[in-house]
Amino acid sequence: MQQSKKEPIKNGKIWIVFGILLALITPWYFPKSFGEILIYGIPLWAIIIIIASILLSASLSYAIRYHWMIEEENEKDDMKGGN
Repeated sequence: MQQSKKEPIKNGKIWIVFGILLALITPWYFPKSFGEILIYGIPLWAIIIIIASILLSASLSYAIRYHWMIEEENEKDDMKGGN
């Protein structure tokens, strides 16, 4: 039995993750001391933003792949049932 896909707009967990990641990629939320901490010459706030951006891209890819209803999938199911 296949589990029916639910549109991402109706999934609250996805919105919470998106909200947290969007807050992490906004640099003015960070304290000024984050600019003074350097890791291999890169400020800590920049590293946090880069990691959060990668996680945001991954979560968007996940939502599109596993939660988005695509017309092609519906057409394939209809063709299988029609043959």
